[in-house]
Amino acid sequence: MYNDLLAARYLEVLKDLDTSYLDRQVPNAEAKHGPTQGKTGLSGLFLPSVSEAFAKAKLKIMVIGSETAGWNVLKEGEACPTLPTYIQRGMAKHQAFFAKRLQAPNSRGYTFHNFMRSISERCGTDGLVYSNLFCFDWNGGSPLRQKNYFPTIEKYSELLIKAQIDVLEPNIIIFANGMSSVNSRRKFFPINGENSVCTNGRDYSGNGIGIQNRHLWSFNLYNRILCYRIHHPSARAVEAARARKFLLTLLPDATLPCVQ
Repeated sequence: MYNDLLAARYLEVLKDLDTSYLDRQVPNAEAKHGPTQGKTGLSGLFLPSVSEAFAKAKLKIMVIGSETAGWNVLKEGEACPTLPTYIQRGMAKHQAFFAKRLQAPNSRGYTFHNFMRSISERCGTDGLVYSNLFCFDWNGGSPLRQKNYFPTIEKYSELLIKAQIDVLEPNIIIFANGMSSVNSRRKFFPINGENSVCTNGRDYSGNGIGIQNRHLWSFNLYNRILCYRIHHPSARAVEAARARKFLLTLLPDATLPCVQ
């Protein structure tokens, strides 16, 4: 149900996208969008899906990272098939990838999926959504570095993330995309001014907690979704790690009744 709804919204959002952005290392895409050392440099399009049990999940938590690293939907040299086919393949890849990551053991150090596994252990997996602020990466890293493509990347990233929120209606959103992309996050979801959609901002610096605003902040999105903002889970700073650990205690325990 939810994946069908997502696919339909993705198709609506992407209907005007130049599909050469989706080709994998195809020469005409390279020529059209600028020289990139023999390849486009763009990853495949990141299209989140949800588990088949999502509809019955009592708690729906969306975690928004920054971007993937080398995410591919097509084979090397493959041109984009029809857009509906691409969307289905992209969502299937996401579903298989995330299910496998949730079942894997923790890796050493601080990583995004270690954090996701910590959330799933406390809150369950059925309603957990793995999303990213940016729908493409560039050369395996942040698209912020690619000035020619970035306006298009930012445009469709905003449309896709808002479509996901609209369809999935999460109870909680954790923005874990880090500080380098803060300008895009605030562009998508303004925190002040007449277009602000973020209200009731609060931090955890008082009451003996002592976690500064820059490490953990909570607010309400659209006056209905409880949100938290942290550094990217790979951040190694002691205070960033403490904020992540404390945030887990704020999330509902799946073994207890869900209080809305």
